[in-house]
Amino acid sequence: MKKFIKEIIVFLVVIFLATNAIGYYRSVSVKSNNLIDILNTRTTISNKSVKKLLANKKPVVINFWGTWCPVCSQEVSTLSALAKRDDIILLTIAVNSGSKKDIKEYMAKKGVNFLVINDTDSSISNAANVSVFPTTIFFNANKDKTIKDSGYTTQAGFLARVKLLKD
Repeated sequence: MKKFIKEIIVFLVVIFLATNAIGYYRSVSVKSNNLIDILNTRTTISNKSVKKLLANKKPVVINFWGTWCPVCSQEVSTLSALAKRDDIILLTIAVNSGSKKDIKEYMAKKGVNFLVINDTDSSISNAANVSVFPTTIFFNANKDKTIKDSGYTTQAGFLARVKLLKD
């Protein structure tokens, strides 16, 4: 029995390492250098100024997702929990997900609430060279250091990456 449990643990560790390596590899091409400037010109689907949100001296988590993405669908409850935290700013970008009304209906159906920018024409995701969903970019409080990741991330994973960027 001990051998079986050991094999399961080794298997889970290998899967964990492999998925993190794949996420890192897929995120290498993501560009974050001008993303804050681009986002400063936008508003959320609830008409909040992104520029005002990003002016805070808090770490920023930017998550690219889509209502059409099955992996993203699994992550939305985690995003909603993160949105309730006051030590970070969570900003999500819904790519090719329909109108503001469509996104609001999707979120209501899922029972989640977080800040969303509607990227109807993929201009934001294209500028950041995001081609895998979900993709997340973590900025430190000064917005000058980043960590980029692609794929599903747990709440603990989100918070660990934010902690790594603490000044």
